[in-house]
Amino acid sequence: MWQGAEQEFATSSQPIGLFKALEDTEVFLFKPETGIPRALLQNGGLCYIHSNLFEVCTPECRDSLELITYDKASEAYSRLASWELEEKTGNRTHVYKTNIASDPKDSTSYTTVGSHENYSVERRIYLANQCMLIPYMILRQIFVGSGGYINGKYLLSPRTIFPKKLLSETSTDYPILSTRDEPHSSEEYIRVHVVNGEGARSEYTNFLKYSITSYVLRAIEQGNLKRAPEIDSPLETNKLISENLRGDWKVKIRNGEEIEVTDYINTYYLSAIEDLFRDNDPNNQDKMALKEFKWTLEKLNLGLIDSLDESIEWVIKKKLTENVGEYAVDEDLEIESARKAILNQYMAVTEPLYDELVEEKRVRTIVSEEAVKRAFYEPPPDSRGFLRVRLALEFKDVLENISWSYMKLKPRIQYEPIEFNDLNSWTREKIEKTLNNIRTLT
Repeated sequence: MWQGAEQEFATSSQPIGLFKALEDTEVFLFKPETGIPRALLQNGGLCYIHSNLFEVCTPECRDSLELITYDKASEAYSRLASWELEEKTGNRTHVYKTNIASDPKDSTSYTTVGSHENYSVERRIYLANQCMLIPYMILRQIFVGSGGYINGKYLLSPRTIFPKKLLSETSTDYPILSTRDEPHSSEEYIRVHVVNGEGARSEYTNFLKYSITSYVLRAIEQGNLKRAPEIDSPLETNKLISENLRGDWKVKIRNGEEIEVTDYINTYYLSAIEDLFRDNDPNNQDKMALKEFKWTLEKLNLGLIDSLDESIEWVIKKKLTENVGEYAVDEDLEIESARKAILNQYMAVTEPLYDELVEEKRVRTIVSEEAVKRAFYEPPPDSRGFLRVRLALEFKDVLENISWSYMKLKPRIQYEPIEFNDLNSWTREKIEKTLNNIRTLT
């Protein structure tokens, strides 16, 4: 399933400085002459300033393993921007992979920072069955929650303080799922846009998040998921689950029955995924994701939460705050400030703590450094991202704009946008044919 991730990074300075610093490196392939802070990256992704936030998006990836590799490359781009800005100004700017931040305007205690997920699915079937995805989005925080403190209280998912609606086109509603219809592909498909995602450093957490969410969506598409009972008061339930660190999570469904969260996931979502696997031909990556998901659910079901302290983000971060004295935190800080400081160090892609935990084998990894390095420099092979890179390199002198699914040449050559809505089969032959067609216009 084609999928992608967008990360708005919280920063300790004006984000536009990071964008301009990154522009001075060689990673931008194209930036509009209009001065809009938006650029195509050399790996086929995008970097831009959105709502005064420094944002990096992965290119379209064909599966979760590829996606977490490109997500790590996005971290590397933000780290490079910080280094370049420090080289210019002499001041160090930290960049945090998080999903909330302190409000710089002080109008509220916290402001939202986006960590969005995108999945391309068949439009008609998804829209007819979208309701079956909602309970999963509420319940999945027990294994994908990013963890953190809100007003001195540790939560599985700090994001639960924001949503006002389950579904909405309006960003200020902070919905679980955005209903804005921007497929960035042919109209046969729709982009499932998860705007209430979690910014996590843990590769294992992200692997489960992208894998299992894509399997749930595929199970909906193929009819393996036939029923998912509606949760009573879902937004309130979302908060209650997040506040419970004991692991004895329960939810009430609309018929009045109360059910354990792990039982709900096992009965409706895990069983549907297992049916999906039986009906198809899963590869080794899929088999690994399912195996790890079942292992994680079993530990959560048994209340063995501490056994997940090397894999699941909210448990990793909770352990850090419980052992804050082990780390280089100012001894004069009050305990609450010290906990906040250690979590900031973990979330900062510009700090060494996460990498030190990896080296000490206290945090599990999924992808290799070599794979991340390739993802930093190159787009996914045989992909639309690869096409965009070729287009930008060849037509940079006559290019007015390029986006996910179209490009525009400068008006003196061609006014109409040139679309490339297909996501599949961007072989070298198909890419060369597309280039030849555009060459006739120039």
